[in-house]
Amino acid sequence: MTPYLLVDFGTTSTKAALVDLDTGAFAHPQRYPAIPSIPGPSGHFELPLGALRRRFLEICADGQAQAPLHGILLCSEMHGFALLDAQDQPLGNYISWKDERSRHPLGGQDTFSLVAGQLGPDFKQLTGMRPRPGFPLMNLIHQGRAAALPNRALLLSLPCWLSRCCGEATGLIHPTMLAGMALYDLGRSEVSAELLALVRDLTGCTLDLGRPAPPQAVAGYWCQDGARVPIYAGVGDHQCAVLGAANLPGQSLSLNLGTGSQASVIGGESHNEELETRPFFDELPLQTITHIPAGRALAAHLGFLSQIRGSEAQGFWDLLAALGEAELAGATMHFDLSMFKSARGYQEGGGITGIEEDAYTLENYLSSLLRSFLDQYLEVRDLLDPPHQLAQAILSGGLARNLPRLHQLFARRAGLEALPATPLDETLLGLRTLALVADGRAATVLEAQRIFGRAC
Repeated sequence: MTPYLLVDFGTTSTKAALVDLDTGAFAHPQRYPAIPSIPGPSGHFELPLGALRRRFLEICADGQAQAPLHGILLCSEMHGFALLDAQDQPLGNYISWKDERSRHPLGGQDTFSLVAGQLGPDFKQLTGMRPRPGFPLMNLIHQGRAAALPNRALLLSLPCWLSRCCGEATGLIHPTMLAGMALYDLGRSEVSAELLALVRDLTGCTLDLGRPAPPQAVAGYWCQDGARVPIYAGVGDHQCAVLGAANLPGQSLSLNLGTGSQASVIGGESHNEELETRPFFDELPLQTITHIPAGRALAAHLGFLSQIRGSEAQGFWDLLAALGEAELAGATMHFDLSMFKSARGYQEGGGITGIEEDAYTLENYLSSLLRSFLDQYLEVRDLLDPPHQLAQAILSGGLARNLPRLHQLFARRAGLEALPATPLDETLLGLRTLALVADGRAATVLEAQRIFGRAC
């Protein structure tokens, strides 16, 4: 038996499991609730670093109690950060991807507009992404404009913070996490000197970041009672889910559906302004469209129905999950699901059109809601795969598990094969693949993916 601990450390929830690399079998799955955020001003979303550390140590100790660990694999959200001073002391809390303080005006101008305006098209050319107010680059500069930062500071991703919990960090970080900070030069595969200079000019602070390293690189060690277990470089949860769902370059369209959603293809080039490019594995790029409305938008509409009917929202989720092609074919309304400012296509909020007196029924409402939801992915498929050359779509994420007919409905509308979400979270499957590389059982990530694939 060769047990590894796999941890998907999110701010919404944390998932963990043990895997035996000899068989690929999972054991001892655990799910932990969200760590409460610290009350603060509007637009702020901070978590206590001490609570994050304690949870990680608890998970590691629990895993070690089940079987002597050979290693620990991590994935997490990509757009959060913490700052440490020259003595490795925190300069505040962990600032999550949900934080948008950079929208707040300082001296007559908000930081997001200031930075995005100064960089212009260079931002996307450097990072592969369009600017967003929740990126660490934006919130960090906002901090420096609002209050003095030290002359030097160490910028950490969430996995980097967790890797330091036992004081044996190596200073290595995976490119997926570096890119999520919006400080990574995608073309050069290194930290962007231009963006670091911008931070220094606007805040007076020189940032130190970790050195880019592959996922089999050791970022630190977890130590307890004589055990010294390597913690491998943490990776982005989006890329980890794409990997775990068994997507392949040039063969599949990844639809990762959760609170929000992303559509992605591995490899290729960005041939549309809306596409973003992010690091993947084996030095391959990931072309992606993010912030597509998904579970959060559906929950808002179904929650409204539950308020009107005075019943639990779960009943409406069950009705939505039971819909088939016949109901969708008869749907006559259209839902604009871009209800949140961060959502793709947001303009002035969401909306419903095509309402007609005799057709304004609960069944038509739900059928139109689900059809409008699916139509989004037909649109982004045209952007990611204009000639429709990809052989299949692969669904992943919690929403795809909660609506198990989605893959059939999408396959029918898109005219291609579609695979359902796996019973186990795809991030854990992706971490299992990375563990195979860390253990020396495969030379590349895609080679490791072929060993167990999507098997749970």
